Amino acid sequence: MTKKAKSSSFSRASDFEKCPLFFKYRHIDKIEDPRPKIPGVEHPLDRGTRLHTLAENYVQTPRMKCPPELEQFKDRLDKLRILYERGWVALEERLAFDKTWNEVEYLDFENVIYRMVADVRIRPSKDKIIAIDYKTGKKDGNEVKHHDQCMEYATSYALVNQEIQEFTIQLWYFDQPLSVDNPTIKVFTRGRVLANFPKMRERHTKVIDAELFPAHPSMFACRFCPYKAGLVGRGKKAYAGTGHCRRNVI
Repeated sequence: MTKKAKSSSFSRASDFEKCPLFFKYRHIDKIEDPRPKIPGVEHPLDRGTRLHTLAENYVQTPRMKCPPELEQFKDRLDKLRILYERGWVALEERLAFDKTWNEVEYLDFENVIYRMVADVRIRPSKDKIIAIDYKTGKKDGNEVKHHDQCMEYATSYALVNQEIQEFTIQLWYFDQPLSVDNPTIKVFTRGRVLANFPKMRERHTKVIDAELFPAHPSMFACRFCPYKAGLVGRGKKAYAGTGHCRRNVI
């Protein structure tokens, strides 16, 4: 019997759309990335996790000094720290939905089909919500993907709270200089996000209903796929793939 995905999320659906076979290896078969740990070299995924943790710890720890990597966002993080002390901020807020798109417990593994986590959530009033997502890495080239992620955040909050009429989603790019587009701020009305819901539902239904997982070879995706036959990446950071997929050697 073909294994199927039990749940989806924005990142999981993105993996599925990039390459269904990659999605299967990572999220269903749970094959670990074989990349080696290189002393003094931090992988982008590890860096992202570390900076997320630093930002969260800084907001909820009054005497903690601002880490150097977050210095340009210090004023904004300090404001979050004040709001957190007043009880107006939730960190790592988790939402989860079942197949009827009703809210369920995040760890309800029997029923959850979609999960979402907001790094920061603020409720300035009953009818407004602000969600913040911390980003590392590049911004350019990811505008469409990140817009869609903002829409999914807003749609998720609309589904769990009928009072909210305005949804502000902010993206804080820690690795990019502050500018008119960093942080990126998007504001959605309730009508707009609910109009997006059928598209969002269809997207994630495809993920959890999928029984076939064909490879979608592409120059970029295959170059960095850990399941390829051959070297993953280029230069000193390149390492041998697992070889599970031999159709994507480019």
